[in-house]
Amino acid sequence: MLKSGDSLWDEMALRYQSGVDWVRSTRATWATLSGVIDPERYEAIAKKLAIQERDAVWWRDACLLYFQTFAKQPLPKGIEPPAKTLSEYKEKALDW
Repeated sequence: MLKSGDSLWDEMALRYQSGVDWVRSTRATWATLSGVIDPERYEAIAKKLAIQERDAVWWRDACLLYFQTFAKQPLPKGIEPPAKTLSEYKEKALDW
């Protein structure tokens, strides 16, 4: 158990989820600036934030599935289930 009262597994999963939640919140905030910032700059940042969200989700899912093989515990409440299997994430990683 950690100082937070959570197990290491729960805390790790919650941290990965908080990264995804942060970028989603940032994208929502950025969306409110449409029309306030010049269109070129707005679109450039919006695209970068979309990439950041995609990567945060990929990283969360791949890492948690990997570490879950050792933790042997289900994902804690509040963590989105991965879209793919660990094998699928490993295959994609080999493509990079």
